Amino acid sequence: MADPGILLARLLAGRPHGFTTREGGVSRGPWKSLNLSSTVGDDDDRVRENWERLRAATGLSFARVRQVHGCRVFEAAAGTDPVEEADAVSTAVPGVAACVSVADCVPVLLADPRSGAVAAVHAGWRGTIGGAAAAGVRTLVERHGARPGDLLAAIGPGIGPCCFEVSRELAERFRDEVGPTTATPRDHGARVDLWRANELLLRAAGLPRRHIETLSRCTSCEERTFFSHRRDSGRTGRHVAFISAVS
Repeated sequence: MADPGILLARLLAGRPHGFTTREGGVSRGPWKSLNLSSTVGDDDDRVRENWERLRAATGLSFARVRQVHGCRVFEAAAGTDPVEEADAVSTAVPGVAACVSVADCVPVLLADPRSGAVAAVHAGWRGTIGGAAAAGVRTLVERHGARPGDLLAAIGPGIGPCCFEVSRELAERFRDEVGPTTATPRDHGARVDLWRANELLLRAAGLPRRHIETLSRCTSCEERTFFSHRRDSGRTGRHVAFISAVS
């Protein structure tokens, strides 16, 4: 049995965390192979087996939510099925992994070295411009006593500025509301850089630049490694990004 393919962030070394890839599962067809969503048309038994492989490889219990492209943060005390509507999960319980699902949207993992509390954030373009990452920071500050300057963040694989073509209007909105380096407005081929946008929003929330790591892996470009909703016209699987609290 192959182990799930999991990418790690240097800044989060020593904390149980990861960004899954499409490698190491049992799903077939467009969901090959480590699809972790039961809502995209894959066989339920195969999805359950994929989750069992991830749990066996990590030893973690996963706190999941039903994502709605918003900014609500759900506080988890135990592993959960995706019932609560939210786009970020926080926890301070060791062995419980805050977890979000992605396939082009950007995952952001946050860790507080002082309290051990963590958060996982799902940031598509709506969540990014709406401040989902900053909401994750606020939750760690308000619920767990974190100081923004101490927090560590990893911006995981998502659709890169190479591939995220948007309308001129959306690019202009990112440029005006987040920063001029986040978008290239033009009539044809306008682009938005969700990695850069989330970095700037985290810095505005108080994180030092040296405490933010961007993996710079494009889900749309790397077909053998990642699912991509846009590249595959919606017929594809989902990865997860997760991070567990430590004592």
